Amino acid sequence: MAEQKAGEPASGAARKLKAASFSIGVNAFLIIMKSSVAFLTGSLAILAELAHSFFDMLASVLAYLGIKKASEPADTEHHYGHEKFENLSSFAQTVLIMVTSIFIIYEASLRIISPRIIESTELGLIVMAATIGIDYFVSRYLHRASRQYGSSALEADAYHFTTDLWGAIAVIVGLGFVLAGFPVFDSIAAIIVAVLMLWISFKLGRKSINALMDISPSGPIMERISAVVSSTPGVKGFHNLKARHAGNKLLIEMHIKVQPHLSVRKGHYIGHSVKRRLMKDIPEIKEVTVHVEPNLPKEKLRKQRRK
Repeated sequence: MAEQKAGEPASGAARKLKAASFSIGVNAFLIIMKSSVAFLTGSLAILAELAHSFFDMLASVLAYLGIKKASEPADTEHHYGHEKFENLSSFAQTVLIMVTSIFIIYEASLRIISPRIIESTELGLIVMAATIGIDYFVSRYLHRASRQYGSSALEADAYHFTTDLWGAIAVIVGLGFVLAGFPVFDSIAAIIVAVLMLWISFKLGRKSINALMDISPSGPIMERISAVVSSTPGVKGFHNLKARHAGNKLLIEMHIKVQPHLSVRKGHYIGHSVKRRLMKDIPEIKEVTVHVEPNLPKEKLRKQRRK
């Protein structure tokens, strides 16, 4: 016995795609701005930020594609829908952050060993200050959209802009030291950016892998599910409660117990009541599968199973 909600409304998917498209446009602007300044200054820290924005752009494209694919309805090959494409998109973005971070640390280490002259530092400071303002507003917009629509792909994209923001702050500090006559701090700032990116990628990657490996939802959500099931009229108990993530949705399975003398029709009705209440009270739930069984003493239940 299973009941499934209709696919995500077109308006919800369209809003998520709009947010992802906006992210792509902002990243394109940041790439143009940072590439010009990196060329003029020769700053490794700004070059690191340019690489960061380049991978942010790629991540935003992945977020867009993941959201677009996740909004497709279930088909003959994907019976549970395509929501996990968002989790795949988030994981791919995590890998991009890690690759960028390792590259930056490598280049920064070479620069520390063989320092280079950094020019037009004032211009770099102006561009990084502008980057902070842009990153702040875009990251807030994407974080808000990810919470509103429950999108892991938008959440990952938001963290890309958050790391870019803190990276820009680190670059400004580094360039400030360069102006004071300590050029090595440009490379140190780049390493700080990279370490920050690695930390964010670890957190995002763990969350994406948990979803792809069907880790159960958090305790509070399971408690809400249990409370709804227990309070449904006709339910005498339940067990084998299982839940897993599919994108921003939840798939639920359980066994409920009803009075043994009830008709099949009545038991079926109680099962559907459980599903209707769960889907109404917990919007994250996409599908519920309920197995109805008689509430018998353990000894009788064992005898029935032997027969």
